[in-house]
Amino acid sequence: MRIRHIEIRNFRGIKSLSWRVKGDFCCVIGPGDTCKTTILTALDYALSPRTSLSFEDSDFFNQDVRQDIVIQVTLTDWDETQLDIRKFFQESKFAQYKCGLDATGPLAEPQEGGTVAVSVSLRVDGSLEPKWFVVKGRDEGEVTERKPLYATDRNALGLSRLDTYSDYHFTWGRNTILTRLSADNEGNLGAVLSGLAREMRQGDISGHESITECQGVADTVKQESSDAGVKLTALSPKIDIQRQSMTAGALSLHEDNVPMRNKGSGTKKLVAAAMQMKLHGGKNISLIDEIEVGLEPHRIRGLIVRLRNTGQQIFTTTHSPVVIRELDVVKDELYVCRRDAAGIVSLDSLAVVPNIQGPVRNNAEAFLGSKIIACEGPTEIGCLRAYDRYRFEGGSIPVWSLATSYFNADSGGQIKVVCPKLHALGYRTAAFCDNDAQDQISDAEVARLRAAAIHVCQWEAGNSTEGQLFHDLPWTHIPDLLAIIADNHRTLDHATIIDCVIKEPRVITQNLGTDPTAWPESPLLRGVLGELAHKRSWIKSIGYAATVFYFALPLIPDTSAIKSRLGLLWDWVQHE
Repeated sequence: MRIRHIEIRNFRGIKSLSWRVKGDFCCVIGPGDTCKTTILTALDYALSPRTSLSFEDSDFFNQDVRQDIVIQVTLTDWDETQLDIRKFFQESKFAQYKCGLDATGPLAEPQEGGTVAVSVSLRVDGSLEPKWFVVKGRDEGEVTERKPLYATDRNALGLSRLDTYSDYHFTWGRNTILTRLSADNEGNLGAVLSGLAREMRQGDISGHESITECQGVADTVKQESSDAGVKLTALSPKIDIQRQSMTAGALSLHEDNVPMRNKGSGTKKLVAAAMQMKLHGGKNISLIDEIEVGLEPHRIRGLIVRLRNTGQQIFTTTHSPVVIRELDVVKDELYVCRRDAAGIVSLDSLAVVPNIQGPVRNNAEAFLGSKIIACEGPTEIGCLRAYDRYRFEGGSIPVWSLATSYFNADSGGQIKVVCPKLHALGYRTAAFCDNDAQDQISDAEVARLRAAAIHVCQWEAGNSTEGQLFHDLPWTHIPDLLAIIADNHRTLDHATIIDCVIKEPRVITQNLGTDPTAWPESPLLRGVLGELAHKRSWIKSIGYAATVFYFALPLIPDTSAIKSRLGLLWDWVQHE
């Protein structure tokens, strides 16, 4: 099955959400407190086969229990050859409850030539008692045609959550993945455990018939885990002696004598994913909150590739640029989550913006916040990092606490292209660029960006970032600035800097000499220094620029272009 529409009302931080799901690998990104995890929890509650689910007043939006929680999930593309699906759509069950689906959500009846779907709704009222139904059309309560949906039937939907409950899935407990993989033995699990308890007192249990059957599942999991990059020496079902009683869950997977629950978080995530891949022939739905947790970059990439190739539908969240770089925007694999002050949550595929794949891969970190400053290049990013540190040490709120990130546009010409795209995705966007090349970004193009509500921080006419630095720094500190540039550069030494300045044709007649403390101040010499620094890449890296500006900022007058214009940019950052 495939989830194609999700509607959530009055659940935790979500007043309302309507999400038309297009992809089969759906990764949700966005700043904190936008209810990304809440969306996965809602799917888990609505579709998982758990029999007991407790709600509290705090699960209602604004704790208003007068407004029912409604989580409605509409699914399509089921496999009629699967036994569970055939049972689900028997006449005595839900054959008469198929519905339609369009871009707005579920319809009471399928349209001619349209999509045939089934819609599952979880509703919770002030009694805090959850009730599941298959409904025809949008769930409007009693007026909607509906039929109760019990846990045994929800099992056919094939949903598992692989983050919060991984330890649970390593046991043969109620509705765990291992139990669902051991379907033939599911019905008499209690009797099996009772028999095992008796045989434990008598001696070796390895020959028990049910243990032999469970070992077959363990062997399958071991092979799938190996394919996922987890090498387990010997995987077997054993009684977990730390359990308090011989109930469902006492029988669990072990590597040699070590329970799987004691393995590392990354290993457990990969093994749980490998187990899930075997359910329903791989045609199922997996929920993974923060897919990157516990995994090195190479394991993250491997897990994503395997999940894509299994035929599952994946819903996940991430705060990792490694994950973002691996995803295909064109295939609707990446969604930005937004939540406004009223609790209205929206999810937009990055695919709505043409040609955004390259910027996403090159600047993955930038898409994890809510505000983006698109910088002309690494020099500007280094400048902002130094200014952030300078302001923080002066008592200001740091940029990183305001969900703001830097984006390397790689040229002034690209800034005017990428900023409207970022703005179209819902990010508050600013541009930070030189003002020395009208062929890269003209005054008219800057005006158009500002008219589109994009903040622009730009230097005085004719100045690059380096030029503005040498223009604004008091002259007495210029020699120290040159020394710091040389001391922190991997390939440039102080003598080379001095030599290229004194031999510059525009000032060669001044016979400046090799001691910069003796150089006379002039607009011409300031301009030459700025131009040489720019053209010869004296500070053209994030690290170089950050070091130089961290030295210079306390010395630059507050009335300078650098201080005043960066101050306006910081005002923009701090304005919600």
